[in-house]
Amino acid sequence: MLFKEISIDAKKELDPYFEMVDYEACEYCFTTLFMWQHVYKTHYHIDRDFAIIMAEYEGNAFSIMPLAKKENLLKAVVYAINYLKNSGSKIYFRGITSDVLALLKENYPEKFNYIEERDLFDYVYDAESLRTLSGKKNQKKRNHLNYFLKEYQGRYEYRLLNSSNFSECINLMETWAEIKEGNDEFEDGMDDESEGVKKIFENYDILKDKLKIAGVYIENKLQAFTIGELLNKDMALVHIEKANQDIRGLYQFINQQFILNEFPDVDFVNREEDLGIEGLRKAKLSYHPLRFVEKYSVNEI
Repeated sequence: MLFKEISIDAKKELDPYFEMVDYEACEYCFTTLFMWQHVYKTHYHIDRDFAIIMAEYEGNAFSIMPLAKKENLLKAVVYAINYLKNSGSKIYFRGITSDVLALLKENYPEKFNYIEERDLFDYVYDAESLRTLSGKKNQKKRNHLNYFLKEYQGRYEYRLLNSSNFSECINLMETWAEIKEGNDEFEDGMDDESEGVKKIFENYDILKDKLKIAGVYIENKLQAFTIGELLNKDMALVHIEKANQDIRGLYQFINQQFILNEFPDVDFVNREEDLGIEGLRKAKLSYHPLRFVEKYSVNEI
């Protein structure tokens, strides 16, 4: 079996397989796999009816859910299992959602351990709630937003960004990272995240068919930016959101405006996982998720 690295050249080959599925987890998107390829050494193999994604975590090879139509999913899972066996690796899946979990339990009873990975659960929100911030539960968010709108009236501009703005985004990320320096929870993954964002910017001409990047300028200085796209026809996926945390209400503003302007018709928004970072978990919970995309690791008993 020939496995190829998920480089930008893989997009044309893999896009039809991502479009074949309606998975809701953030891993099942070309941009996600591409931007984090340097961390997980992600590779792919395409068969006639499905695509297999292999990666590595803490020195162990694993597969995520195959990209396959439901009628071919079991065949694809068997293919991934056989590949791992034949390559001398233990059978190991990560990022498995409840549908495939049920399939594995039915077809391989008492063969695997199933480990709930709470730190990897994706947060799914009602899109209209994010657009309007209506209701008592969002009162604090509205207060921050209204403060921003009043304090910076006439001085801010929300707009879509392109390659001419990306150096400003990098500068903003570097400033954000400097502020977080010394915070072990955030610091561990900052360099990898920065490299992933740079990969997106360097390949924007190819990714822009699906990807949207927006920012907020205050007095002609970029103070926030965000990156996202459609994960499926009903759900937007937000990959990155960075803002000057000293500007009250700025995070609330760009969060709202991005969904309001770029994804006006979706029902749901996936804002990815919290990775067990306490501050990030608190922030994501404060927007009152509608539900989680639960994910599991699966390995041999």
